[in-house]
Amino acid sequence: MVFYNFVSSPLNIIEELIVLFHLQPIKLHYVISGPENAPLMLMLHGFPEIWFSWRHQISEFQRDFRTVAVDLRGYGDSDKPGGLDNYKLAVLIRDVKLLIEGLGYESCVLLGHDWGGAVAWAFANKHPSMVDRLVALNMCPAPLLMSNNDLNMFRRMFNEKPAGLKSGPVSEEEIECYKYYYRRSGSFTPGINYYRANLYPPHQGHPLHYPMPVHIVWGLDDLFLTTKLLEETMKVVPHATVTRVADSSHWVQNDRPDKVNQSIREFFKKSDFYNKK
Repeated sequence: MVFYNFVSSPLNIIEELIVLFHLQPIKLHYVISGPENAPLMLMLHGFPEIWFSWRHQISEFQRDFRTVAVDLRGYGDSDKPGGLDNYKLAVLIRDVKLLIEGLGYESCVLLGHDWGGAVAWAFANKHPSMVDRLVALNMCPAPLLMSNNDLNMFRRMFNEKPAGLKSGPVSEEEIECYKYYYRRSGSFTPGINYYRANLYPPHQGHPLHYPMPVHIVWGLDDLFLTTKLLEETMKVVPHATVTRVADSSHWVQNDRPDKVNQSIREFFKKSDFYNKK
């Protein structure tokens, strides 16, 4: 494990460290903040993002959680192994398990968006005792995504309104953070491998059983994943609570961070998280 001082982090929102964590056979990069004895909140980003997509949630929750925003394998400063087999859900689940254990925890609050959400759903099914609370943002369980995988996404992408943030453009400083990580040749290939490895036959499915409290946050103006997927998810996870965020794109935690953070805190209160911890 290699530590770097991170006091001059982008936007000065992170209070502690960036870390390179060696999980055989790869190295994962993550940003960690918050009290060392606090419950773990692990954040999994989507495509084509990095740990930085969780900056608003880190800023909000680092006061009372040990927040860890990881670059999933293939992204940012984490290793980028070649080959589709290195990006199958079973491998990504193993990464999350080893990371939680390597951080010295037995369980966590797990947040996931987009492909990070698919990994979070799959991990919670495989290792339910390691997930105290599951929060999924604009993503359904992978088997539902596979069964509803229609190519009308391209029509929505090209013929409908832009898919960017509804709240307005992000700052140049924020854009530079993404450009920094994606400046290297081949940086987008591993992220695309998530799709190639899991969405096409043979499908990487899993059961849809979630005994832990579950909360779903969904930006209603998502041009990539429609609310049909949300409704399908509610059929198989009927105990989940839902926050539907109006006037928000697929990038809901950046589009409406205050609304997202408030909904997560309300979920913790309603599910009695603070009293049980």
